[in-house]
Amino acid sequence: MIRHHLALLWLAATLTACGGGGGDGTVPARCSVNDQKIFVRDVTNEWYLFPETLPAQVNVANFDTPQQLLDYMTAVARAQDKDRYFSYVTTKEEDSSFLQEGEFIGFGFRLRIDGSRVYFMEAFENSPASEADMSRGDELLTIDSGSGPVPVANILATDPNLSNALGPATVGVTRGFGFVKLGGAGVTSATLAKRIITIQPIPDDGVAVVNLPPPYNTSVKVGYVNLRTYITTAATPLRDAFLGFRNQDINYFIVDLRYNGGGLISIADLMGDLFGQQRSTSEVYSRLSFRASKSSNDVTHFFQPQAQSVDPVRIAFITTGGSASASEMTVNSMKPWAEVAIVGTDTYGKPVGQSAFDLSDSCDLRLRLVTFRGTNSDGEGDYYDGLASTLPFACAASDELQQPMGDPAEDSTAEALRWLGSGACSSVIAGVPTAQKPGIQVETRYPVPEHPTPAQVHLPGLY
Repeated sequence: MIRHHLALLWLAATLTACGGGGGDGTVPARCSVNDQKIFVRDVTNEWYLFPETLPAQVNVANFDTPQQLLDYMTAVARAQDKDRYFSYVTTKEEDSSFLQEGEFIGFGFRLRIDGSRVYFMEAFENSPASEADMSRGDELLTIDSGSGPVPVANILATDPNLSNALGPATVGVTRGFGFVKLGGAGVTSATLAKRIITIQPIPDDGVAVVNLPPPYNTSVKVGYVNLRTYITTAATPLRDAFLGFRNQDINYFIVDLRYNGGGLISIADLMGDLFGQQRSTSEVYSRLSFRASKSSNDVTHFFQPQAQSVDPVRIAFITTGGSASASEMTVNSMKPWAEVAIVGTDTYGKPVGQSAFDLSDSCDLRLRLVTFRGTNSDGEGDYYDGLASTLPFACAASDELQQPMGDPAEDSTAEALRWLGSGACSSVIAGVPTAQKPGIQVETRYPVPEHPTPAQVHLPGLY
């Protein structure tokens, strides 16, 4: 039988392999491109969450690659914004390396594009980017792909996601960069080569305890945690952070998910459990529902209080358009059980998740296919336009690159603290996210290649 991994992740998760059917029920003996295309066609026909959108007939000979075939089969759902490249073809090694170990190939920075200008959102620890002293708020001016430095504004005109300029996710790919440090005047030059990087799910400064500011009760402590991504290695630092909060009897929280594109359902479930000190094992945190013909795979997660669990009164989730999938699932699933708000800008809008299907042990092909939708205990889901309109509190705030994340002076963090203290938003989220610089209102976006790697799916703006 075709093997499919259903350890149900949200945006891509890797689960325990279990038996399942697909196509004619047999695995092709070879791993030719034709075998791969047949596999993708048959699994998609059997498991895709939106079968009514699939073409009636698909001739695999009309497509050069499995990804091209998948793009064709999911085109209607994409046009309806139900599957915005959430389904994709990758390799088992690349997929598992990121979701299980946090490994990816790149320079180790994340970028934000504000109109025709490009800024670093963050540089990961122990990466070429951090070693070159690239950091949050620095502005990228030029990229040298081998023919001399080219201004990023010129590159964006023909390469809007910088994909060609920054090159493939291959060890040894080298680029030159010119950038200006935040608050600096001169241009810094650096040459970086891509290598394997291991991401810390929670950065070095990603856990803190702060007090509510005046005029609120300044004796009230607030637990802050910055979760970059929902991968296996996030479990231990999350438990450690929440144990510290529990030991200090904290019940007001800020969870920073502003660039978190999701990941494993198991970590989303753990997040719910860590907020479930007063919940019982009969109370529902979330439900995952497959298409009618696959409803036997439906999953309900009941709260499982942990030794590190806390009892939240209010939770402020800092979000942007880069917050997706498991991040959104966490907010939606906690909505019935605590007073919650999102703070910043509206989320991406991905209320569905993928399962992983492998052609065979000897073929390094993995299909990540949208197969289920997620809902909370009240049956609420389908937030394809983002979470803001579904919540009683959606507070507008800037993502200030000039300030560290979690700093009480940073606008999103400051607004989160105000909401925690008052229970009211200074202003509500509306409209298209804009660059947050005084006097400038331009579209803000995170560069993502048309066919991103698993790491780029879960970490918008990553290279």
